[in-house]
Amino acid sequence: MDSFTELFGTSPLIWAILGAEAAFWILLFGGLAVRYLLRRRRLSAIMLISVPVVDLVLLVLTATDLASGEEPNVTHLLATIYLGFTVAFGHALVTKADVWFAHRFAGGPAPRPKPKSGPAYVRAAWSEWRRVVLAVAIAVAGLLAMQTMVGWTVPASFALANEDVIWGMIIKLVAISGIWFAAGPVYAVLFRSSAPAPDTTERVSDSVPTSQGRPQRRSISYLR
Repeated sequence: MDSFTELFGTSPLIWAILGAEAAFWILLFGGLAVRYLLRRRRLSAIMLISVPVVDLVLLVLTATDLASGEEPNVTHLLATIYLGFTVAFGHALVTKADVWFAHRFAGGPAPRPKPKSGPAYVRAAWSEWRRVVLAVAIAVAGLLAMQTMVGWTVPASFALANEDVIWGMIIKLVAISGIWFAAGPVYAVLFRSSAPAPDTTERVSDSVPTSQGRPQRRSISYLR
């Protein structure tokens, strides 16, 4: 517990982050369960609409915590980064979960398997990277806004030291997006853009004589 306090400080914001993460999954799966198991579409819609509200509440709590004069720490950085990635990837997660629930409990179509190569794989890689860029952009904007608030609420010496931490986080986030770009879209275009050869079975017939002297057709199958 001492190491936990040393890392995240005594701010209750860390518990707000953990609560927001728990609320995200509870509202998501709870809302889908209510829709497909209990057939309560209106209640389900309310629960699913509340998913982004959790992020808004966490944003307000983070800003309030800083405005009250709380010394910024890694908890505030984590809250900002968490917001960026939940906003960018939250919709995709909700959509995938909805498709799975509909297939499992309402006879909907099966989820499409993730493509392994070809144009669909390249499009998926670009789409995922765009979400990463959006997440990083939101996180960076939040970090810069936090830095501005730091200058208002804490001594200048502490603000200067904290500025180095914030810019260090921004550099790391930009580096992550660059690495993702190389490992995602660039790799997909260079090595996975060709469509996979379909597994087709072709039948070739040849004639062989029978004991009665009449030709008999024999089928030979092989995979191309």
